[in-house]
Amino acid sequence: MSRDVKPLGADERRFYIETLEKDGFIVQKAQRKEAIRTSILRDLAKPGAKVKIGIVSDTHLGSVEQQLTHLRDFYRYADERGVSAYLHAGDLADGSPKMHIDAALHHFAVGFDAQMDYAVDVYPKSANGPTYLIDGNHDNYRAEGATFGKQFAARRPDVVHLGFHSAFVDIGPCRIFVAHGARGGLAYARSYKIQKLLEQMDSVQRDQTDVALYGHWHVGLHLPGYQSVEAFAVPCFQRQTRFLKTIGLQPVLGGIVLEIEFGQRGVWNVTPTWRLYREPVANDHPGLKEAV
Repeated sequence: MSRDVKPLGADERRFYIETLEKDGFIVQKAQRKEAIRTSILRDLAKPGAKVKIGIVSDTHLGSVEQQLTHLRDFYRYADERGVSAYLHAGDLADGSPKMHIDAALHHFAVGFDAQMDYAVDVYPKSANGPTYLIDGNHDNYRAEGATFGKQFAARRPDVVHLGFHSAFVDIGPCRIFVAHGARGGLAYARSYKIQKLLEQMDSVQRDQTDVALYGHWHVGLHLPGYQSVEAFAVPCFQRQTRFLKTIGLQPVLGGIVLEIEFGQRGVWNVTPTWRLYREPVANDHPGLKEAV
């Protein structure tokens, strides 16, 4: 037997949420499943103009393998080359100690609060423009019922949170799809997963996309013109972890300065400049910070 269920009003929802929270439950609104679309740098995207943006991903702050020295150097480098904004493709923090079986052994900042305070304090601030970010899988503190990127942006006025896992960013007629890759490690051929993701992307959305940026895999790759999209795997700022050793992957450290040139009818050219760091910095962290 079925019956119609009347939707709860705002006051009723608030009452039930507060009742659950008093009993110790954590109530969090579910992430939007569709990718958010936002427009930036409208005044700069004119015919004949060139716009530069800095691209970073997988900074994993709070990890003993973090590469904060190189991350700061990249922001300095990109600022000096005239970028107007930055895009971060996820995994700002290293995440919950429950993320992996040995995750707690790789954290000097342990827990949500410790990693948040640390990231707010040390993440680079650009003199040129804001950083736009999405959440990666490590930014989703499922056990704590919290999303790292959203709360980080609330404490950093120079940061804009775009949502969980993916977003569309429009710079004038140039549409950029930024995503945190897909589940699992890297395929045998570095381009394989990007090829499959682009092939399975909604055809209308793909046709409207000029650039696709994928974090998560900790490698660098430019796949030009595939499915009419300039696709990139974005490097990271975390040196090789024990997990990466077990799967035989040496990460690529660095970021990308992406120059977008506009013609009379849209995007004329997209040119990447890679800033790569061949040697990781050892012990690039301040020491253990316990959860409170």
